[in-house]
Amino acid sequence: MPQTPVPDPQSAPQSLVLGDFAGMKNTVDLHELKPNELELALNVDIDDVGHLTLRRGYTQVAVGNFHSLLQADNGRIYGVMNDVLGRIYPNYSFLGLLSGIGVDPSQGGLGLVGAQVGSNLYFTSATNSGIIDTTQDTISDWGDPQDYWLSPVVNPTTTLPAIRGKLLGKPPLATTIAYYNGRLYLGQGNLVWATELFLYNYVDKTRTFFNFEGRVTMLGTVMDGVYVGTDEGLWFLEGPAFPLKRRRVMDCPVIPGSMVYIPAELANPPQVGLGADTELQVSIAFMTTTGFCVAEDGGKAYNLTESKFFFPTMVRASAAYRRQDGINQYLLVADSEGQPVNNARIGDFVEADIIRGNARWTDACERVRIYDAFTPQWSTS
Repeated sequence: MPQTPVPDPQSAPQSLVLGDFAGMKNTVDLHELKPNELELALNVDIDDVGHLTLRRGYTQVAVGNFHSLLQADNGRIYGVMNDVLGRIYPNYSFLGLLSGIGVDPSQGGLGLVGAQVGSNLYFTSATNSGIIDTTQDTISDWGDPQDYWLSPVVNPTTTLPAIRGKLLGKPPLATTIAYYNGRLYLGQGNLVWATELFLYNYVDKTRTFFNFEGRVTMLGTVMDGVYVGTDEGLWFLEGPAFPLKRRRVMDCPVIPGSMVYIPAELANPPQVGLGADTELQVSIAFMTTTGFCVAEDGGKAYNLTESKFFFPTMVRASAAYRRQDGINQYLLVADSEGQPVNNARIGDFVEADIIRGNARWTDACERVRIYDAFTPQWSTS
């Protein structure tokens, strides 16, 4: 009986197995992408070893206008629901503590920001400030409304008045806040104020502040200084003792609300892998107009996406960091502001049915991926 010829192994189609994905890339043409680079990644996550996993869904657990989530060191969660600041319990019930919170990020505000010292969680915004006792779930006022003149002259006389003193007052309302080396730093407009050493209810109105050329959008602390992001660049205030030495680090604007604290190994330079042994330290991650950046001790900052991904324009954001199922994730919800015509975000797409001569002869779905900005134009011809 004739035998079926065995196909030549060299001519048989070869299988291509991909298991180490590098993520999305839109800085080059599609035909220049490598096999492990993705043009589109829909509802998937990439873990730390490069494997694709299906992204988990989400479930609505409470109804209301929630924003400004703050986490205390003891694990308690505080936030604003319908203009009321309160505690959010693990079962998603809400305990109101302070009403009349006037900021609302959905209406263009920046929300509440906070920093914890001991058991006290200091919060502030453009309209409100206060102190949350995280052990008792109570809120008190922050600072004394009365100003004080403090002089080193203990017993002033007519010949030796209270000279060489300082004017102490209540910390100002601020849109950014951070704790570093015994002081709270608060960003307000173009100024960064520092409270008195271990006296968090007072600032020296004549001395303990820094003036920047742009509006302050971020404050983040590392082991040896404070990063200050503005709408025109990134600065590093090097410590440890006040006054800190100021040094410019980056020229690109920093997006408000995009900063989170991350493990040091995630802020390594791009050429250093996660498996490398690195020194323990505090690092931060944030978004700029040129990409996703990380910063560590010594004023060293890196743009990790400059050569990989162009992000759409954004004016403010809300960010969080989590480690789950072998995945270190930086989660960001961005607001591009403006009218719907230029309000597209990453992942958005446009679908259209093609109709020719008023007769629907075929249906087609065209998807426009969001890279930077686009303006759709419709024609009836």
